[in-house]
Amino acid sequence: MAGSKLRRSLVVYAQLFFGMALFGTGTPSAKVVSDAFPLFLGPFLRLLFAALVLTPFLIMHRRRLSEISKRDWIEIALIGGVGIVAFTIFLLTGMQRVNGVVGSVVMSLSPAAMAVAAVVFMHDRMGWRKILAITLAVSGVLVINVSGESIQSSGWNLVLGSLLVFGAVASQTLYSLLGKRVMNDLPPTLVLPLSVWTATLLFAGPGLYQATFFDFAIPTLNEWFGLFVWGMGPLAIGTLIWFNGLRQVRASTASGYMSAMPASALILSYVWLGDKFHPIHLVGFALVFASIGLVTWAHLIKEKSQKDGESAAKSRSGAMPC
Repeated sequence: MAGSKLRRSLVVYAQLFFGMALFGTGTPSAKVVSDAFPLFLGPFLRLLFAALVLTPFLIMHRRRLSEISKRDWIEIALIGGVGIVAFTIFLLTGMQRVNGVVGSVVMSLSPAAMAVAAVVFMHDRMGWRKILAITLAVSGVLVINVSGESIQSSGWNLVLGSLLVFGAVASQTLYSLLGKRVMNDLPPTLVLPLSVWTATLLFAGPGLYQATFFDFAIPTLNEWFGLFVWGMGPLAIGTLIWFNGLRQVRASTASGYMSAMPASALILSYVWLGDKFHPIHLVGFALVFASIGLVTWAHLIKEKSQKDGESAAKSRSGAMPC
């Protein structure tokens, strides 16, 4: 029994880790796509591709559409409109004003933002292990992203660009929290296709307008591959895996795994984009994996204490009176 529960927990941890690792593929692939496609056309094509891939899940759950409550429809629309559309616009427009270092520094706040939001809005508790794990995660991401480079932006562009990228952090946090809430009522395989189709329709107007002026023969095979990866990695596959893990743990626990995203993004950037490796990156990776191990340990300890408490309660209720 205990072994079976441990195996289930390990599967959940793996889903959280690999879900965020697949999210990380979005950073290099988005860079490839943004260099080849206009601002709205690239994201529209990426979303359309992901929506079509996820449509079989929608067909599978078609009988449940009439059972979705008004509240759940609103939250699904917010996941698509804020969590996907706003995140994309904030990130792409923000990165036009600041360099990759500034953007990475701001994005490194994601684990902390998720943890704080979980405490404020979902009333999660943050023990010392989780606090230390979030601190290690942010530190590791900062080391990974800032080492070997310099901040070149200044003045109004630095302030506005940083605020826009932080808007992406806030959107990503809302995306996960709303996803966790609505999955109390609906499976991820229904929530995600509906959210992605919502985002696709919101991008359709400006995306199709830019398509009328775009020469589709210009993008290279690598750039079309980048579009494929951007749609499948962080969205169609990554989010589905992340949501499956997220629904089974507290949001504050899941926040510790968000540091896997920039770590995987950097590894893929080495291979795909030819980014330069700096030895200090190994320190960043060590901090990231230490944070993930610590937050996993904290979750296991909490599960064990809950199990011991339930066993004690059963023993008291079953005790014979003297």
